[in-house]
Amino acid sequence: MRNKQTKKMAAALIVLVIAVGAYIGMSVWNKAESEKEAAKNASIDFLDVTEDDIQKFSYEYNGETITFVKEDGTWYLESDKNFPVKQSTIEGKLSSAASTTASRKIEISEDKLADYGLDEPVNRITVTDSRGTETIMEIGDQNSTSSEYYCRLNESNQVYMVSSSLNTMMSFDIYTVADMADFPDFDMDSIKELTVDDGTDVRSLDPDDDYEAYSAISGLYYTSHVNYDAQDMSEYGLDAPQYTVTVRYLEEPEEESAESESADTQENAGDTDGSETGEAQETEETYDEDDLVTVILYIGDATENGYYVRLDGSSEVNEISADNVTSIVTEPEAEESETA
Repeated sequence: MRNKQTKKMAAALIVLVIAVGAYIGMSVWNKAESEKEAAKNASIDFLDVTEDDIQKFSYEYNGETITFVKEDGTWYLESDKNFPVKQSTIEGKLSSAASTTASRKIEISEDKLADYGLDEPVNRITVTDSRGTETIMEIGDQNSTSSEYYCRLNESNQVYMVSSSLNTMMSFDIYTVADMADFPDFDMDSIKELTVDDGTDVRSLDPDDDYEAYSAISGLYYTSHVNYDAQDMSEYGLDAPQYTVTVRYLEEPEEESAESESADTQENAGDTDGSETGEAQETEETYDEDDLVTVILYIGDATENGYYVRLDGSSEVNEISADNVTSIVTEPEAEESETA
């Protein structure tokens, strides 16, 4: 009897030991996994500079090194101080770059650079602070799992894994930060005259028959800036444009617009007579020709993505989409007459 009790107690003790061991093992595993997850989500600061302290930066784009410098608080393109730099865009890019963190730090030897694409970096970003201290960031391969880039700091053996946004923000065409004029803003109803000249014929467009053209010109925008001060328009086919589009629209001051709408509402409310109750009163719009704003758009050569354009009196060359050009200059097909 005593042997049976002893065996039962021994079995219970073994089960208890196993349970305690399993609990401890699970706790250790959970802790390890938590630490791994925390390490995975940890962010490492690797840039000891703020956007306000950066006085110069350079990067590589299409095989060229492009440099911007800040003088008296204003950013300039180093190779062309007259280039119209949009200050807020540059500052936004630098703010993003300066706040970049790394998810992981790797120590490598010089002979392992090729393993991370750092023997031939896709980009080399250099920022210089107010003390003249340079920070060099070389961007290598993209990690296929995390989509992060390997970044070597100051030509050392320290490689970081950083967000792809660093390379995206700091590798760009200079005209993406150009402070150039937008196409004039007006709505379709304000257009009073619209003509298209193709070099042989001038066609006056009608808001009903040529609705697509009116819609396209009123919503037109530049898809890209090309040249802020073009001296030779023949490079863009704008010395002898394919089309000349002339728009004349009525620009009404915003203050007067609100007041006139209120006045019109009151006038219409009390301007009914018994014989025409409930019927809309049609009034002919009147305006002074001197109040019309004239916009002349020249359309030049076709590009891969659209057409070169410029406004009359401007040396700026921009690009618009091919779809917009088609909508504006193509004469709609006449509707076939109905047959009985």
